[in-house]
Amino acid sequence: MRPPMRHGSTGLTAMAVALLALAGSAFAQADPFGALYGPPPGAPPAKDASSGRTGSTSISGAVGRSYVGAQAGGQVSLAQLDMMPDMAPPLPVALQGHATRYLANRPKIAIPGYSLAFVQGASASAFGGGAGLDTSQRRTQIATRLVGLTDEMARDLADMAYADLVAQLEAAGFEVIDPAQLQSSDQVRGLARHGDAFGGKGIIDSRATKAWIVYGPRSLAPIKGYAFETGMGAIAASGALMSFGRASRDLDAVIIVPRLLIDYIDMESTGQRTYSGSASVDAELRFGINPTSRIDFVWGNNGGGAMPGWFTTKGAFTPQPFGILAQTADRSDSIATHNALVTIGFGSIYRQSLVYDAEISPKRYAALSRAAVQGFNAALVTEIRKARGQ
Repeated sequence: MRPPMRHGSTGLTAMAVALLALAGSAFAQADPFGALYGPPPGAPPAKDASSGRTGSTSISGAVGRSYVGAQAGGQVSLAQLDMMPDMAPPLPVALQGHATRYLANRPKIAIPGYSLAFVQGASASAFGGGAGLDTSQRRTQIATRLVGLTDEMARDLADMAYADLVAQLEAAGFEVIDPAQLQSSDQVRGLARHGDAFGGKGIIDSRATKAWIVYGPRSLAPIKGYAFETGMGAIAASGALMSFGRASRDLDAVIIVPRLLIDYIDMESTGQRTYSGSASVDAELRFGINPTSRIDFVWGNNGGGAMPGWFTTKGAFTPQPFGILAQTADRSDSIATHNALVTIGFGSIYRQSLVYDAEISPKRYAALSRAAVQGFNAALVTEIRKARGQ
C-alpha cells in the first residue's frame, strides 16, 4: 500500500525537499509602500493605473508519490511598474520569407487588414501514471488569465499598429494606398470580415493551451481566414486569396496582411507520462511576439491570378517586467481525503490544480505592445526594401 502523502518527511527525495522548502502560494497582496507611488490624497487614479498589488513572476507546480508543492518565484509590485517609463525600444524581430520576389512586382502597397491579437489565457497540465502494478497517478495543472487589458486599450493598439506600418512604409519611400481608395475596390469591399473582435484557442506552442482575442483597426475589421482562425475557420483564406489577386491587379499594388499575436506567458510541462509517479508544470511571465505571428502578401498578375508569399518568425521576447501572477483559486484534491482513501486501500490518486491572475500594469503592457508592433513592422519594411533592391 502506498504510504500517505505528506507535506514534509525526512524520507522525501532531495527534489521534494527542495520544492517543499520553497513552497508557497502567490497570493497577491497590497504593496505596503504603494501610497508612495500613487496620486496625491483625494486625486483620482491615473487612467492607466494598476491595482498596485504585489505578486510573483513565475510559478512551478509539482506532485509525486509522496509530496505536493507549489513554488512562487520573483516578487514585483504593480505600483512600482506603473512608475516605469511608458516607452520601450522596438523589439528586434527576424522574419523568414517565402516567395519574396513577388513584393517587387507592383509599385504600390495596399494593406486591407491588420490583425492584432492578444493571448488572454493559458493553461498547461502534466500527468504521471505510476509504474507497473505499483500505480501512483499524479496530475498537476496551472491555469492563468490576463487581467487589465481592456477592449478600448486593445483597439487603440490595433489602430496604432496599422498607422505605424503605414508611417514606416511611407518614410521608406513607398506609396501606400489610403483606406478611402481601398474601399473603392470592389474586391476589397467584398472581402468577408469578422464583425467585431473574436476569440480563438489552441495548443500553439510547447504543451500549453492558449486562448486569444483578435482585434483589427477600427476602420478595417479582421479579414476572415487571415486572423488566427483554427480548424474550419482557416479555410476562408482560400476565398480571400482570389480577391486579393484581383485587387492587386486593379490597384497596381502588392497586398499585405499582417497578423501579430502578443503573448504574456511561457509554460512548460513534463507532459503525459505513463511510467512515472511525478509531474510538474512551470509558468513564467514573458512578454513578446508569439511565433504564430506571420505576414501574408499577394501579387496579382495581369490576369487576376493570385501569387501568394509570406513571412514567418520564431518570435521575439523581452525580459522587461509588466505584471504579476496572483493566485485566485486552489482546486486541488484534499490531501487529508487522499491519505484517508490510501489508508483504506482505494489507491493513490492526486490532482493538483492552481489558478492565477496575470495582472498587468496597463502602462507597461501598452509600452511593450507598441515596442512589439514597431519591431514587427520595421522588420517587414526592411524585407520589402531588400526584395526591391533598396
